[in-house]
Amino acid sequence: MSSIVLFGATGKTGLALSKVISDKNLEFFAAVRPGGNSSLLESFGAKILIVDALDQDQVHTALKYLNKDSIIVSLVGGRHPKMGTRIDYPANKNIIETSAKLGFSRFIFITSIGSGESKPQLPKVLKPILGSIADEKTKAENTLRASELDYTIIRPGQLTNEKASGDGVLTEECILGSMSREDLALMIMRCIEDGETIGKIYSVLDSNKKLDLSWVNKR
Repeated sequence: MSSIVLFGATGKTGLALSKVISDKNLEFFAAVRPGGNSSLLESFGAKILIVDALDQDQVHTALKYLNKDSIIVSLVGGRHPKMGTRIDYPANKNIIETSAKLGFSRFIFITSIGSGESKPQLPKVLKPILGSIADEKTKAENTLRASELDYTIIRPGQLTNEKASGDGVLTEECILGSMSREDLALMIMRCIEDGETIGKIYSVLDSNKKLDLSWVNKR
């Protein structure tokens, strides 16, 4: 199987996915920001790429010598730890455009429910909190969809830190649900392994887990 290049590897879902990849004894590269902690990734057998995805030249340098059959996976999102700005669109735009320019073909992108045509699924109570974030992710999705890359887009809803239940499902319906990050990692791995997912956009959720929005009132 082709090697995997993982952006967003140091986050909770990235680490869960790295563990899944490691358990399958697959070769993978993990992108880590300068100054980031790569020790756990290295313990999983990852080959570390030092790169700030907001810098397109750094992305180009990190990717240019890798096998172009490698599968690019991006979990990049959130705020830049030093600048404080959201990176959901600009960083992923750099990764997508550079991957296409260098001749990679397979790209798996994890965004969120509320992006693209799933926008109506974002509950009214969450729109003030997540609406602008979903808009940034939508712009990144549109960049990928307009490229020539063989993409799969995965849109999770609420994510928890619980152990995997094994009840994760991928669906082409726009559905807001909940699931553990470990189950999300398993669903991402399924897309990595299954070429039938190319060109598809999925919602992903735990079929037996209820959405819990009680945290909103505690903010």
